[in-house]
Amino acid sequence: MLFTTALVVLNLISSPVQPPSDDGMVIAKVPEHTIEIIDKTYSEMKPVVFSPPPDRWKNLKHLQTIIRKGGSLAIVNLGDSIVNDTYNSGWRFLVQRDYPKLQLTNYVVVRGSTGCWWYKDNGRIARYVLDKKPDLVLIGGISHHDDIASILEVIRQIRQGSKAEILLMTGPFGRTDPNDPKWLPEIDRKSDSYRTKLLLLSEELHTGFLDMEGAWGTYVRATGKDVNTFKRDVVHANDQGKQILGRILEQFLDIKKRNYAF
Repeated sequence: MLFTTALVVLNLISSPVQPPSDDGMVIAKVPEHTIEIIDKTYSEMKPVVFSPPPDRWKNLKHLQTIIRKGGSLAIVNLGDSIVNDTYNSGWRFLVQRDYPKLQLTNYVVVRGSTGCWWYKDNGRIARYVLDKKPDLVLIGGISHHDDIASILEVIRQIRQGSKAEILLMTGPFGRTDPNDPKWLPEIDRKSDSYRTKLLLLSEELHTGFLDMEGAWGTYVRATGKDVNTFKRDVVHANDQGKQILGRILEQFLDIKKRNYAF
């Protein structure tokens, strides 16, 4: 399925005009909590046990090599406040503990309620992403407005200016309730949902893909708890909710042969 031509046309027709101001940007590389704090929070939770797709390294071969052999790894986390919460789970510390030879620099480049429809304009990718010289760009969150064309354009700009690999992630938290019987833990390829479109885009453009919504929602459903147990407000994770996201990412990036299953 080819997105490129159709999505560019769609983008020209429907993309909203964005304000020139970059107010609200958050750019940092040190998570808000230490590994001791996040481990204490996690010790009070049902363990997160995630089964990552066996083919997840197909389009992340450079990343896999660096994790296995050790060395310098620069990651840019791009998106909204949900991406910021994921970053502040401290998953960087978990990965570094798993792989001590890895020197990981983990940047967060986020803006509240903001997606690729905003980052693609006014040289922001060059200014906020490419200047970090990333090996991996992680694009996630819940604020992309289902605008696959803009995600495609951001990927194009990243690839034009670097050799970074890209990991696309669906969005956890927000207003999704995994306990709703209508919520699906698996992606329905026949649907026109954002999750499906993002998966198909990743396959067409040969990027990494993580269905964070499916993994997070499956965990919440398995706990038997109300989704609000893991939230600090209507859409954002609390400290335990952040640990769900961080532990999923840690296990997604684990190159060791483990049999994870919920």
